[in-house]
Amino acid sequence: MIETITLAASDVTGSEDVVIVPLFKSAGRLRGSLLRLDQTCASAISNCLSESRFTPDSGETLLIALQIEGAPKHLVLLGLGDRSAQNPHGIMRAAGNAAQLVKKRRFKRCHLLVSEAPAKMSPAEFVYAIVKGCMLALYTFEQKASKETSASVQSLAILSPWPEKSLLHAVEKARTVAGCVARVRDMVNMPGNEMTPAEMGRAAAALAEERSIHCRVLRGAEIKKLKMGAVIDVSKGSAQEPRFIIVQYNRSKQRLPLVCLIGKGVTFDSGGISIKPWEHMEEMKGDMAGGAVVINTIAAAARLRIPLRIVGLVPCVENMPGHTALKPGDIVTTHSGKTIEILSTDAEGRLILADALSFARTFDPSLIVDFATLTGACVIALGKRIAGVMGNDRRFVELIIEAGRTAGEPLWQLPLGEEFSERIKGDIADYKNYSGRDGSTMTAAALLEAFAGGVPWVHVDIAGPYWSDGSGGSYLPKGGTGFGVDCALRFLETLARDKRARKLLKK
Repeated sequence: MIETITLAASDVTGSEDVVIVPLFKSAGRLRGSLLRLDQTCASAISNCLSESRFTPDSGETLLIALQIEGAPKHLVLLGLGDRSAQNPHGIMRAAGNAAQLVKKRRFKRCHLLVSEAPAKMSPAEFVYAIVKGCMLALYTFEQKASKETSASVQSLAILSPWPEKSLLHAVEKARTVAGCVARVRDMVNMPGNEMTPAEMGRAAAALAEERSIHCRVLRGAEIKKLKMGAVIDVSKGSAQEPRFIIVQYNRSKQRLPLVCLIGKGVTFDSGGISIKPWEHMEEMKGDMAGGAVVINTIAAAARLRIPLRIVGLVPCVENMPGHTALKPGDIVTTHSGKTIEILSTDAEGRLILADALSFARTFDPSLIVDFATLTGACVIALGKRIAGVMGNDRRFVELIIEAGRTAGEPLWQLPLGEEFSERIKGDIADYKNYSGRDGSTMTAAALLEAFAGGVPWVHVDIAGPYWSDGSGGSYLPKGGTGFGVDCALRFLETLARDKRARKLLKK
């Protein structure tokens, strides 16, 4: 990750090791600081364009070495594609390509010349996307005995004609968000024998202390005392004791609206007695991604001073097939007192979330939002880049979809309704935790809705985009993606600062 990011005047001095130069397709003649740079570099940029040695398609890069007095030692031409068609994901992917090239060539100090923003983005949004893309593309995670030493990009100076004040917040926000996304990735990528429920609790407590947030981590006996039967029963097959994390930001500011964020924290999911196939089971170390998103989103909200009260709840368990494990046919009594018959022990996430949703209502929130790697069916329906979203209030669902769009974290609304609610009603218990493969993403959400108890509620199923196979672009390396942090933060900022959105939180 880049250590320092600064803003500077838009003209080069000749002392730069490398300058990244973003270029749009069909931009016409070079203008302003870009033209002056080209003149300083003896028309190196315009010559490459006119002679078709470089076509600025999105993500294309070209390294140029120079030996011209007063010019940078190197240029990296970066294609951004059509100016009228660019979006945050495309900008981040292209910026990530440039960052990886700079790292590969072992440049430690890098400059970036920005002179024109995409048609549908402000200069601040453009700079934010570039900085975030660069930082996330430089993320690495490995636990090898011998690591290859590779130079890292230590500093980035942004050369811009735009007022410095307008970009400072964008740069700092990008650093904050990228840092929190990286921590989510670390937590997801950590092996299950290290990122246990206890360790997740310790990580939350440490981060909360760093941000001066109130944090309480409940252990098994305390969870049992609160009658969270689902959390206790799901953890029975594991040697790892469960934890229930409660994080509170702006706890004492009672006049602020209260939003509750809930994250699924299954630190490893074998499927329990209903054991999963072995292929790709190692990815189930990341079944706590929703919990990691919630913990780090609240840390970022504190750093950005978002004017809301936020409660984060993360039930943490390990779902294993030990000799005391939950069995199909068992009945669980939840925190609410309602019972759930177990048809599949691999449908454990909705069980622990049922306890968390019921407990969330004791805080009297204006809104509950949960993030969970809940259903494989959502991956089949929407693929690996898009999260599913459902809820009992259309207005909040629309707001979070818009937040995801501007963050480059797309969400797609799936239906809820009586058809799905009827299917999760139990025969010998109040509910059943599984009702067959057909529409299983929606029936899982319908079970959660039953425990939201009429409180405005939004459910985000991140089972697809929480993990990357490495084909998603430069800033999405193989492993945990950190999907959801930026979306959640933008959603919270909208609720806090948009007058019409804020009215929705008033009861």
